[in-house]
Formats: sequence, C-alpha cells, structure tokens
Amino acid sequence: MRFLLTTFAWPSHYYPMVPLGWALRAAGHEVLVASTPSLVDAIITTGLPAVAVGKDIDIAGRARDGKLHDHERWPTDPDRLNNVQQNLVKRMSHTMVDVADAMTDDLVRFARSWQPDLIVHEPITFAAPVAAEVLGIPTVAHAVGMPFAPGMMVRKDGPALLPAYVRLYQKFGVAPRAAPSAWIDPCPPSMRMQGETSAPRLSVRYVPYNAPGAMPTWLIEPPTQPRVCITWGTSAVQMIGDAVTGLLSQAIEAVSSLGVDVVLSVNAATRAALGTVPDGVRVAESLPLHMLLPSCRAVVHQGGVGTALTAGIYGVPQLAVTQFSDQMTIGDVLAASGAGHHLLHDETTVERIKSHVVELLDDQECLKAAKRLQREIASQPAPAELVPNLVELAGRRASART
Repeated sequence: MRFLLTTFAWPSHYYPMVPLGWALRAAGHEVLVASTPSLVDAIITTGLPAVAVGKDIDIAGRARDGKLHDHERWPTDPDRLNNVQQNLVKRMSHTMVDVADAMTDDLVRFARSWQPDLIVHEPITFAAPVAAEVLGIPTVAHAVGMPFAPGMMVRKDGPALLPAYVRLYQKFGVAPRAAPSAWIDPCPPSMRMQGETSAPRLSVRYVPYNAPGAMPTWLIEPPTQPRVCITWGTSAVQMIGDAVTGLLSQAIEAVSSLGVDVVLSVNAATRAALGTVPDGVRVAESLPLHMLLPSCRAVVHQGGVGTALTAGIYGVPQLAVTQFSDQMTIGDVLAASGAGHHLLHDETTVERIKSHVVELLDDQECLKAAKRLQREIASQPAPAELVPNLVELAGRRASART
C-alpha cells in the first residue's frame, strides 16, 4: 500500500513522524514524504524519500514579529481561553491556512498522480485533509507529543470552521473535513489533557529522532562527575532571534558553577548567537539528544516537547525554563508528574536555576518519578505495532479502488 506523510517545513513537527515512516517502509509499504522545498534536505537525511510541493512561507519571521506566541499560561480546557488567547489562536490558524494555501495545489496534483491509500499528516498541515478529501481517502493526524494538539479535543460549542479554511476545500469542489479518521498520539497518558477526542486515539511510544549524528569518543566512557545537559531546542534562534541567549546564558552560568560535567547541546545557529561560553563547558554541536541523555543525571531545557519526551525515555530529571505558552504547558505537566521542575522566564535568575539543578541532582523522589515516566513511555505500543491499524484504514480505500 501507499502512504503519504506530509507536514509543513518545520523539522520539529516532522521528526516525530519519522519512526512511523520507517515502520511502514520496514513492513513493505511505499512511503513518500511531501513538504515545501526547504524541508526536502531534512527529509532525505531521515532515510525517507521526499517530494517538494508548493512554496515556503516564512513562519519564523511571523514568530519573530510576535504574532504567533504568547507569554502566559494557557488553560488546558480550550473553552476557557480569554480574548487575547482566542485572538492568538485565530492568528496562528490563519498562518497555517496560508501555509496550506501555498501547498495545496501541488499536493493535490501529486496525490492524484501517485494515488496514496492514506495520508498521515502533522495536525496543522491543513493541505493534507484537502488532498485526502479530493481523493476520497482517510487521513490520520500525527501529534508531536504535546499534552494536546490543535483539533484533537472536542470543543463544547463546536466552533465554526474558519472561512479561509473552508475556501481551501471550495476551490476543489469538496466539503471541508473537520476531523481526521484517527489521531496518533505519542504523549504519555499521564501527561495528556483529559477529555473526548475528535477521532479515535492511537497511542504510540515516543521514539526520538533528533537528526543524524556520530557518537563522539568522549561519550563512550562514563562521566566521572554527574553530567548535566543544557539544550535549547533546534529552532529557538530561528523563531525568536537573539532573545533566546538571555535565558540560555543564565542556565550555562548557573550549571557551570556547580562542579559538574556540563554539556551544552545546541545547533550551529544557537552556538553562534551565544558567543563565548565558560571554561569547562563542553559544547556538543548538533549531537542527537538520544545519544547524550542516557549518560546524564539532569537536563535543563526550554520546555520543548521533543526534549522533554526524549529525557523521559531515559528517566532523566528535568528543569524546564519556559518563555512561551506551549513550553509552559510542558513545564507544568513535568512538575505535576514529579519528574521535573519548572521555572517561568520572568522569575528566572542564575541563583534560582542553580538551586533547582542542585535539587534535581539530590532529590531521589524526582529521580523515581522520572523512572516512572520512563516505564510509562516504554509501555506504549511501538510504531511498528500501529502499522496494522493504518493498513486497515488504508485498505478501505484500496478495496474501493479495485
């Protein structure tokens, strides 16, 4: 069978889908990944074939303009958003519609030619359900691991679809699709937002893909002191520019004064923005976290979901120092689970970060909670176990076509 994976050009939204793409390929199915041109190289490095569709939209530029972020905690119930948050959701939705509008013509044209049996898409890649509706095939939305995803939870009021979203479908003479056939959710059950989902939920184990990399020789030997990783995600500088360096620099200063083995794991752009780092801080540029974190006793990060779940897989206590609402959600659920601590950006100082890291290193209850999270993640079905579910969904289309 043929499976088309699609996402907009943001690696952190594509990478959680990679293990499922591998599982489908290993089971003998055809897999292609469609996205706008700037993601093609990243797709190819994951070992999956790529097809470029449409044109790129500068999402990072809109984020830097402050149009796609909020600096306050959000309620977990979508019906309790205040007016400011509702307006932000609308702005984000319109941006995703713009991305979809830039992708849809090419994606529909390619899908008509290639004839996939099912489309697996990142939830806010709205071009995917349009193409699926044109072809009359099912879609599965693959969440990135957040406690909730846009469109996943059923709203009490059942809000009307955005007119701009509806127009994406009207262009092709088809009815708008309000929900996928199923959700794939890699978020551990204990961290999820509770409530009814808009389609059946397929739980899956989070399997980290953090881009390719080679293991350095220093990582082969166990550390002689407790190792603390500091990392700030793959897109922070791209999203918010040099503003990222303030909190990150505080974290580096705090941890480097503790007499521990400090590893700073960042990409080239973040490393360049930082400038000089203190002596004794080992810089591991673009080292995949799943290689580094098994050797760590704690990790300090910005509240990115990929970092949080990768640390969860290895039972590493975490300190989330958060700046934006989605990051705050991750920090809150980590703190509630006992597997980590959470500091908000406006209450962060070098001394507070230092104090929290010392507690992480000494607190056996936090370590036990991190190990519980590790066991919970390991108990979830592997991506390969979802393949029969997707084949069954895709088979409905394949049977109708024959």
